[in-house]
Amino acid sequence: MKVIVQVFALFAIVSVAYSASSTWGVRNSTDSVIINKRVFYPAVRNVAQTFYFDIPASFQSNSKVISAIYLQDQFQNSTGPVNALVSGGPGWTYASIQMRTQNSLGLNVTLVVYGK
Repeated sequence: MKVIVQVFALFAIVSVAYSASSTWGVRNSTDSVIINKRVFYPAVRNVAQTFYFDIPASFQSNSKVISAIYLQDQFQNSTGPVNALVSGGPGWTYASIQMRTQNSLGLNVTLVVYGK
């Protein structure tokens, strides 16, 4: 019985680690939308592409503290990217997100950032 629970826990961790949609932080009722952007890049044959998204963008400023970052995969078959928060994020005024696509698949995500 103990082994079955451990196996299910392992599968849960693996599925979360490779999910196409990601969430960092928690949105409160007092937070407002800082960024609501759809990010789309076409596929390149036999190549896994890596993209970085910085908040704020180059030569921009952000005085709001980020409380939540939501990346929603727009592909219906969960073939979206593997996402990683590289630096910053909730509790900071900046963030850097790495999005790595699967081979021969493009990038199609909606990025929503909340803060106050």
